[in-house]
Amino acid sequence: MDKIIVFETFYNPIEANIVKARLMDAGIQCFLSDENTITINPLYTQALGGVKLHLFERDADLARNILGETTAALEVHEEDGQGETCPNCGSPHVGYVQATKKRFNIVTTVVSLLLLVYPFHARKVHHCFDCLYEY
Repeated sequence: MDKIIVFETFYNPIEANIVKARLMDAGIQCFLSDENTITINPLYTQALGGVKLHLFERDADLARNILGETTAALEVHEEDGQGETCPNCGSPHVGYVQATKKRFNIVTTVVSLLLLVYPFHARKVHHCFDCLYEY
C-alpha cells in the first residue's frame, strides 16, 4: 500500500492550485486539503496551517524535479528585479497581507469598542511566510 504524504503547504489557494495543475499535467496524482475552508474564510489560514498538497510518497522525488525546473525559471525572473524577497532571511515567499502583529491602531480600536463592532481597518504589511518577519 502506498503512503500519502503532505508534500508542500501553501498560504495562497491560487498558488496551490497552480502547483497541483503542474503536477497533474506531468502525470502525478495529487490533491489539496483545507482549500475550500481557507478560500471561504482566509482568516483560518494560520489556524489550519495553510492549504496542503498531498501525493504518493513514491512520486515525491519526481515532483521535486518537476517543480525544481519551474523554480529555476522563477529564480531567473526574480534576478531581473521582478520578485520581492524578505530582508530578514532572503526568502522569496513574501506577500502583502494583513498584519499579524500590531494590526490595529489605537483610533481603530477605540472606535470599534465604542460601536461594539469588529475593527474596520487593519494594517497591511509585507509578510515573510518562512521566518514570519513583517516589514
